[in-house]
Amino acid sequence: MLAQSAMLSGVVPDRSPLGWLILLPLGCLVLGQLLLVTTGIVPVLDGLLVDPDGYMRLNRVLALHDGGSWFDSRYWRINPPEGHVQHWTRPLDALLLAGAWLLEPVLGFRHGLHVWGVLFSPVCLALSVLALAWAIEPVLDRDARLFACLAYLMQPTIMAYSSVGRPDHHSLLLLLFVILLGLTFRLLIDPLDRRSARLAGVIAALSLWISLESLTFVGCSMAILGLYWLLGDGGLARQNRDYLVTLTVALGVALLIERGPLQPFAIENDRLSILHVALFALIAAFWLLAARVGPVESIWTERVARLLLYHPRPFTRYDPPRPPAAAGIIGRFVLAGAAVASIGLAMLMLFPELARGPLGAVDPLYDEIRLQRIVEIQPLVSLEDLAAGRLGEIANRVIQVVGIAFVTVPFLVGLVRRRDLPGHRVWAGFALALAIFLPLAAYQVRWSSYAQVLLVPPYSALVAWLLLRVAEHLAPGRLQLVRPLIIVGALFWPIGLAQLVPQREIVTATQACPIDRASLVLDQMGRRGTILALADYGPELLYRTQHQVLSIPNHRPQPGFTASYRALTATDPQVARAELARHAVDWILLCPSIVEQSHFSEGREAEATLYQRLLDGTAPAWLRPVALDAELRDAMRLYAVDHGGEIAADPSAATRP
Repeated sequence: MLAQSAMLSGVVPDRSPLGWLILLPLGCLVLGQLLLVTTGIVPVLDGLLVDPDGYMRLNRVLALHDGGSWFDSRYWRINPPEGHVQHWTRPLDALLLAGAWLLEPVLGFRHGLHVWGVLFSPVCLALSVLALAWAIEPVLDRDARLFACLAYLMQPTIMAYSSVGRPDHHSLLLLLFVILLGLTFRLLIDPLDRRSARLAGVIAALSLWISLESLTFVGCSMAILGLYWLLGDGGLARQNRDYLVTLTVALGVALLIERGPLQPFAIENDRLSILHVALFALIAAFWLLAARVGPVESIWTERVARLLLYHPRPFTRYDPPRPPAAAGIIGRFVLAGAAVASIGLAMLMLFPELARGPLGAVDPLYDEIRLQRIVEIQPLVSLEDLAAGRLGEIANRVIQVVGIAFVTVPFLVGLVRRRDLPGHRVWAGFALALAIFLPLAAYQVRWSSYAQVLLVPPYSALVAWLLLRVAEHLAPGRLQLVRPLIIVGALFWPIGLAQLVPQREIVTATQACPIDRASLVLDQMGRRGTILALADYGPELLYRTQHQVLSIPNHRPQPGFTASYRALTATDPQVARAELARHAVDWILLCPSIVEQSHFSEGREAEATLYQRLLDGTAPAWLRPVALDAELRDAMRLYAVDHGGEIAADPSAATRP
């Protein structure tokens, strides 16, 4: 049950730790993951992972284990013989490798890696729950924090990114985001906490090393602290200095670990490079200047002495500095504006590649026929759905993804307006962060996981306030019955309400293709070869077979991706054959699903493309169908390519495992 929320009455919240109560959300987490497994929603018991990226993560670790170079992340079995370099970095590879090593004595390396990959994201989720209980300690009492941990587990995007069978970086970034939030808010309300500033720099650097997606929340953290400095808290110049200097140094160390001493100056927009170290070095230089030449408020020494005298833990009660004169604020805005303009100009002059955007060089064909169709980068409300009148599906998506925002944001505005509340700066920080991430979530659904993290604490404060109001009007006996109903309703109402409107079914390419069984057939071919298949099938084919593939899901230019498209959409068989010969393709694997057909047949219904001929069973003579059992024939087509000489061996039939 939630106790009376002290923070709403102007009293410092009960900051005692949750203790054994944390076992309640952790137990719910375990039960939820078991439900996903036992119901088959996530088919990990069948040896499958959630998506292609999970298989590719494990492929990278296997390559390292089998003698691959740490400093050369080129994967040679993609687009042979040139190989392919992804934008991913090594920290997650190292974590997965370490887990596999620990399990190797019991399960063997490969099986241990698979098991650890299945469990990796739920472990990160459990750590995120613990981190959340710590991060919101300054502003929520003990019972409200317990509710927040439970509410965190009810957020759909967070749970989707943190499910079993998903060895990916998203859950790890969410964990680091929660930790960075807690450190940022501690910097806001404790003028003496230099340790948190330095730790925040390390966490931010680790996040950026793992994925430059974290530029959004690292930038958000810096913006919150920078805004309060602009508004007159001179002490934050010192905190920001320590934060950014530590971040820059840690990022430089990460760059050396990632790229080695021979290639530290390689420039890449979408992967940690000297470009990003230079950016944060320039920002750190600004804060070094601001901390040194900024005005020293006379209140600073007085405030520190008072906090030390009356509050051994000044973190609990912080007396913000008096607002400076208008001239002081204007001067800081001028200084900050000049710094932003100078840093931006310097970066564009030093690194003109920035003009390409955060993804750098993007394969234009991949962008057109796949990247723009990925579900997680679609807008929350698409114009296509609006034009088609799919209002029910839109409502379902909005309610599930950001439904609690409709009640939380107005309440949060009320909290921000109450300047007498302990931790007022924290609530203002939440409001500023939501002003960044809610529009991002509307732009692309993938950002909604961060918005959900930010919504949970003020939503928990809202529920605490509601229980307080109810307690004022009900007798104790009746309150004992009503309070659990309110808590359960507050946790589940978005899910229940979303069920009242139509839900859009999401179909993925790999759901329709039994790649695990196709791999058994391909492994009987007797030699290593190259497979042309939809890019989505590539990572699992690499994981389950010895063969090579032309492409995988990745935005960077892939000649093999373009070759696959040209060959399968060619109307002249000889053009298709020349393309296949140029890339030494041995087999073509098709699984005629809606997703696959949208890649190779959309807008070409009347044309006799190679893809359509293969589906119709009218393949050219130089493509030899591989015999499959009856069940596999309904789901896939497999052809061996005859380049005029010896072709791949053809097993008589493939039996179901």
